[in-house]
Amino acid sequence: MSDDLFSRLFELFDQPGPVNWKLAAEVARHLAGDPQPVEPWIAEEFRDLARLAEFHLEKVAPFRVEPASDVIPLDQRGWAERNLESYGSLVEPFATSIGVEGPTAQLFAQMAPIIIGLQAGSLVGSLSTWAMAGFDSGLPPDHPGPMTVIVPNVDDMSPEEFDRREVRLWVVANEASFRSICAVPWVPDHLAVLVADYAAATHIDPTRLSSLMAGGADPALLESAIEEAGGITSLIGGDEAEAPRAELEAFLGALTGAARLLARRAISGVAPRFDLISEERDRARSETIGGFPTISVGPVPPEATRLGDVFNQEVERRYGDDALATLWSDPTRMPNAAELRDPTSWAARVLLDGWT
Repeated sequence: MSDDLFSRLFELFDQPGPVNWKLAAEVARHLAGDPQPVEPWIAEEFRDLARLAEFHLEKVAPFRVEPASDVIPLDQRGWAERNLESYGSLVEPFATSIGVEGPTAQLFAQMAPIIIGLQAGSLVGSLSTWAMAGFDSGLPPDHPGPMTVIVPNVDDMSPEEFDRREVRLWVVANEASFRSICAVPWVPDHLAVLVADYAAATHIDPTRLSSLMAGGADPALLESAIEEAGGITSLIGGDEAEAPRAELEAFLGALTGAARLLARRAISGVAPRFDLISEERDRARSETIGGFPTISVGPVPPEATRLGDVFNQEVERRYGDDALATLWSDPTRMPNAAELRDPTSWAARVLLDGWT
């Protein structure tokens, strides 16, 4: 972070709402870096590839595929600025995690929007540095809008090993599939419930936060204290959030796994190296996500996506071609954290509930 970021932090206490979006924007822009030129002609290629992917996806998806209103290629800075508030529902619920009672209540009430704004900016800014598009994070946005692609990150995908056009098709196919599943009517509401459960069980330890403030309001001392304490995630107290976090991750794994399954089926005929590209991308994402700091919702681990992919395939194999449509018709049919790794247990529960 820039040297003067924490000095600005104390000037932003009066920002309204549960998230300090002004601070979030500063953090996101800082992490995304300076603007980079994107060749204007590349937009037409991405649009053509996206329409091709959507055309084939419509044939294999068990739900309606709504074409993107437009496909916009961006650099990291442009993507961060355009998508900053798209993940508000994933960070806002955690503002209540900082609430405490007593004489310090007012201080912590002021700190909540600051800390969550810091998290929101860190989330989107960090994503912009390595994600190819929204699907790469596995996090459904609040307002999808046009399809946006981070061109420099796409072109960094081993251009000497894979055909660049095939990689671009792989990206837009995964993004189109992910957007379509996120648009299933009950998905946003169910995600909101899981995020709320996770947020309710995640608490900022006021003792730890107070100890960081012991040196006074000197921004440099506060920044140093947070770094020495192990980062902002060190403020979290207790392990009550582990179970709801696992359930949220299982749902996002099932969602991203289904998106990959459908993207594979949609374009495997024209992108024969789909699985090789997926494996290479998962390897790179594992190295990045492993150290991703967050006290809210972070990127979906590649292992969760892989489990979700296998789970969706197993459901379809056991119960026929219409199984995915049935699975994605109701949130109660979603696998829990244990069932994602054991489709047999999921089948037993669903069958006992009378599903045929």
